[in-house]
Order: sequence, then structure tokens, then C-alpha cells
Amino acid sequence: MVLDFLLRHWKRTATSEALEIVVNSFRKMARGGIYDQIGGGFARYSVDASWLVPHFEKMLYDNALLTRLGAHLWQATKDEEVRRVTIETVEWLDREMTSAEGGFYSSLDADSEGHEGKFYVWSEDELDSLLGADSRAFKTYYGVTRGGNFDGKNILFVPSDPVAAATRAGVDEEALDAIIARARRILYDARARRAWPARDEKILASWNGLMLRGVATAARTFDRSDFAKLAVRNAEFLAREMVRKGRVMRSHKEGVTRITGFLEDHAAVALGFLAVYELTFDERWVDRAREIADAMIEWFWDEEIGAFFDTARDAEQLITRPRDVTDNATPSGTSLAIELLLHLGDLQQDSEYRRRAKFSLEALAEPMLRFPTAFGHLLGCADMELYGAIEVALVGEMLHPAFKALEHAVAERYVPSLVLTGGVPRSRSSIKLLDHRPLVDDKPTAYVCRSYTCDRPVTDPDSLLDQLESAAKARAVATV
Repeated sequence: MVLDFLLRHWKRTATSEALEIVVNSFRKMARGGIYDQIGGGFARYSVDASWLVPHFEKMLYDNALLTRLGAHLWQATKDEEVRRVTIETVEWLDREMTSAEGGFYSSLDADSEGHEGKFYVWSEDELDSLLGADSRAFKTYYGVTRGGNFDGKNILFVPSDPVAAATRAGVDEEALDAIIARARRILYDARARRAWPARDEKILASWNGLMLRGVATAARTFDRSDFAKLAVRNAEFLAREMVRKGRVMRSHKEGVTRITGFLEDHAAVALGFLAVYELTFDERWVDRAREIADAMIEWFWDEEIGAFFDTARDAEQLITRPRDVTDNATPSGTSLAIELLLHLGDLQQDSEYRRRAKFSLEALAEPMLRFPTAFGHLLGCADMELYGAIEVALVGEMLHPAFKALEHAVAERYVPSLVLTGGVPRSRSSIKLLDHRPLVDDKPTAYVCRSYTCDRPVTDPDSLLDQLESAAKARAVATV
């Protein structure tokens, strides 16, 4: 969350140091033992400063946040390593963490057969036996030694730049890439025959909402139809099984949905639905997000103090009604709710949504200033409220190649506080940002706006990219 805010900060201020921090942090994780170099996906945390030895448990929420960050970071840098790792993480999710109905499971344990990490580590002899002639280059690339780095075996990690590894292995970069790809397939198949870590097959609404948002963002960014299908399938599962007239349920397992959801469940699922709308431009997802937002206000908002609580009005009465506003391993319910209201308020030009979001932010301004690292996600909301959203409306027949070209242009560029909509031109729409946006010369057309004041409508991707960059610079001017 802090890294995502730093990426916003870089885009707004052109502070290269901020971007370097984000890129270097992501690379350190991607090259360390915290990232599963064979199967994809990130472990929960590292137990050392070099990110070598992880606590091997894989949590859905960590991978959700890192997937979305990775997509945004690729948009900003076009870094191929960031792209590869982000795509591999979604592929791991699809392969190992998705139920037959489309829900995302919660976690994979760290242990198997009574030993932490046993599923993930390798001896040098195993690698030599499995990889044959490829073994030498593979071991060089992944820092494998006879003595190992974890209880006599090896956690795979990338200790040096791939170019240097290729030189030491005596092969060129292209040959090394082919060796690594071939070896990873062999080792994944071999590892699949081991005793697997246990999987927690609860489907939790808030974690699914976060991951849905990450997958939908990755699908749009990398133009992956398989990721798009995964996102829509998960969204349909959540809408069908875990939403009851706008109220989101907490948990689903083995066909049983139970426990009325908390604030974070409502806000995360609704934000996931909005991400699916930006991917598909199917307005049903905006309607569903708005239904959840209205239920969230009804059951969690306290008008007297002007704040959200974590539990609903009809939840079990405790001595103190819970309200944790800090962002921890996951964003707080409050910061997710504020982001939802800001996004919907802009998309629908709804002043009541904006009023509640702004009031909540103002009430938390002092603690955000004093303890910024405790409010990584909320700072992003403050950025959106202070400097405004960048609104993009694409109008035209959505299957038309020229419409797709405009859509692709938006997807490949990092646009902080993006509010994106698309559809056929009409005088009135349920989505206010689409109202009165005619075609230009009967071609699919893009409108780039701030506070509903739009630049000249354009019909070609290059002009659209120029306007997006200008809009980002305009946000930067507001900082001065």
C-alpha cells in the first residue's frame, strides 16, 4: 500500500527517487525467496532483511495487493520482469487457488509433512538429476550451492542481475531464458508429486474483492482474455453467492455462505465490481457496486460522528463498537469505503458519496500526517480527493477496432486516480460520466476530463496518450 502511494507520488511530482524505491522493492521481492520462483505467487513475509527466507505460507490478500501494484508498476515502467512476475502470480491463482465455482481460496500453508518450506526447497543432487545438462546454468542463476541456504537445502532466489548470471554460466541471455523456462516446467511437475501444503478453502469476501480488483486490473493492463474470464467468473460468484440485496456476507465454504460481512467486505467487493466494469464496460457491475455502497452507508455509517464503523448496526453488540482506521497487512475498511465513495461519487457525480468521503478524510488528516506509514491506502484516497480524478470516457461501438485501440492506450499508461467508463454514445446514461459524449466524425472517441471539464475529444490513441500525460501534469501543478 505504501509502495502504491509512492507510485502515485512519483507520477504527480516526477520525483525519480519515489519510482526507484517502488521498482527496487518489487524487484527485491520478485528475486528473493519470498517469491515462488517455480510456481509463482508471493509468500506472506520474509524473516530476514535480504528477502531470502520466507515464512512460506501464501496468503490471498498479499498476492492481491501485489498483483495490482505490479500491473500499475508495469504501466509506469514497461519493466519486463515486473510484467512476468505479475502474470505468473495470476496464473498461480488460477491454477492453485480458484474453486470450481470461481471463488478464490484463502491460503496455502507453510508446512508439509511436518516441516516448514519442505515443499519449496531443493537439494543440489535433486536439481542435477532432474535437469541434466541445464543444471549448471540453472544453479548459477538461482544461487544453488551444495550446502544450501535453508536447513541444508536451497531456497531458489536470484542473487545477481540475469546478465551477470548468463556470463558466469557461459551462455547468452536468450539461451539462459530458454534454460530457465524449461527447467521451471520440469521442476514444477516434479514438485507437484510431493506432499502439498494444506489449503485453506474458505472464500472470504474482502480478500476476494481485493484479488478480483488485482486480476481485473492485470487483465486490462496486459490484454489477457484468460485473466478477464477469471475476473468475471469470480465477480459472478461473489454476486451470486455472497451478496444479499446489497449486503455482503463474510465467508463461503463447501456451498455454505455464512456471517454477515464487515465494512471491509462490502467496500472491497464493490471496488472489485468497479474494476470488472472498467474491464468489460458492463453497467451491471456499477449498479451492483452502488447497491453495496448504499447498503454500506445504511449499516456502517454513523451520521452523528461522521464515520464508518467496522461492524454493522445490527451486529453483535460489544462494549465498544469496533473501528480500526489504520491500514495494516490489508487496507482498513474505512480506507476502502472512502475510496469506493470517491470513485462512485466521481463516476456518478454523486455529491452525497463525496461528502461522506471528504468528511472522513478530514477527520483523519492529523493522524495521517503524524503516522503516514499507518495509512498507506488512505493516503492514496487523500491524493484522489485533493488533486482530483482523471476521468476518461470512451464512446463508440465497443467491438470496433478503433474503440479497442483507445481502450488499449488507456490500459498501457499508468494513470493515478483513474475513473474510466465506456459505452455507446447516448444523451442520458445511468453513468453520468457518459452523458452527452457524442462521436467525432462518426468514429470511436475519447474524452479526458477533470471534474467533468473535458479536453478536446480525440479519436486516435496517440492524441489520447498525450492528453493523459497532460492531465497527470495538471494534477502535479495542483501540488505546488
